[in-house]
Amino acid sequence: MLFLAFILTLIFCFSNSLIISSCAYAEGEKVAETNISPLKNILNWLFPAKDEPAQNTCEIMCYVGGMPLGFALKCEGVLVVATSDVLTTNGSESTFSTSSILPGDVLYSLNGKVIESASTIEEIINSKENIKKPAKAQVLRKGMEHTIILYPKLDAVSHKYKLGLFVRDNAAGVGTLTYIRQDNHRFGALGHPVCDIDTGAILPIKNGEIYSCDIVGVNKGEKGKPGELKGLFLHGGQGIGVLDNNTSFGVFGEINNLSLERFGEPIKIASSGEIKTGKATLRCTVSGTKPEDYEIEIIKKAGLLNQNNMVIKITDQRLLKETGGIVQGMSGSPIIQNGKLIGAVTHVFVSDPTKGFATFIENMIDS
Repeated sequence: MLFLAFILTLIFCFSNSLIISSCAYAEGEKVAETNISPLKNILNWLFPAKDEPAQNTCEIMCYVGGMPLGFALKCEGVLVVATSDVLTTNGSESTFSTSSILPGDVLYSLNGKVIESASTIEEIINSKENIKKPAKAQVLRKGMEHTIILYPKLDAVSHKYKLGLFVRDNAAGVGTLTYIRQDNHRFGALGHPVCDIDTGAILPIKNGEIYSCDIVGVNKGEKGKPGELKGLFLHGGQGIGVLDNNTSFGVFGEINNLSLERFGEPIKIASSGEIKTGKATLRCTVSGTKPEDYEIEIIKKAGLLNQNNMVIKITDQRLLKETGGIVQGMSGSPIIQNGKLIGAVTHVFVSDPTKGFATFIENMIDS
């Protein structure tokens, strides 16, 4: 059945402590570069290296996004959000013995059967062959597999056996499309992972759909209070693509039902070495479905291995008037400099919504 999904955002705003930490990391890189031995100084003086301009060796062509997307994600297994005792006729009883399942664990198998949804768990432990028996759970915790034996308890209210697990098997939200590759129609969006709101764990994605989305309102950002875009999309309607990956640098998949002519001509991506501090362009949608370009400034640049590669500042008065700066839901908005796609917005500074973090496009493409 079709139903209307109303979602505000999936972007996560980091605290001031993280902002300070990230800036300190970038400065630390500069200090480390000056730590050169006396012998190396002599060799560098005798045999000076020739300065060579940064070159972009990546010839990938991409259509630039900026349009809002609605997406629905199906988890691979179920994500454990919380655990509790089961209320039985004898009082509260734990289903754990010597080891337990923890919030953030991914439960993907129970008694040898794959967990496809939250309802699957109850079906398995209450089936004829498993009732009143211990349950063998296979969980994934921080990349490591664990086998945990659970002891289902009979719930006094429902009269069904339960494990005392609160789980999540799907997610939905609104974000911004960053790019679509010309060669294979693969897309990247968000610029940061979709994480569980309760545990902070990256949701393990099995599959998902993306949909066209309308931005119907904006809550302006203020100091100490991030703003947000309000989006509407029809979850269960005709999708425009499929999701198949959720990484530290965004969500990814393939466009299969969308005209690419609306994006104009594709452009090249820039290598991190080509990106400079100074003026750039941000493409995003703050009303309806049509993206617009706004002026920004790149005020700091970090190393490629740092997830928050750039600090950006909104300078366009039109965008500042409409949103107050970077708001939740703008994550994934593409950044263009010198005619090339260089990165995407990822986070807003809670203490100053005119500023935020962005990631290099290289990270998203490689991811």
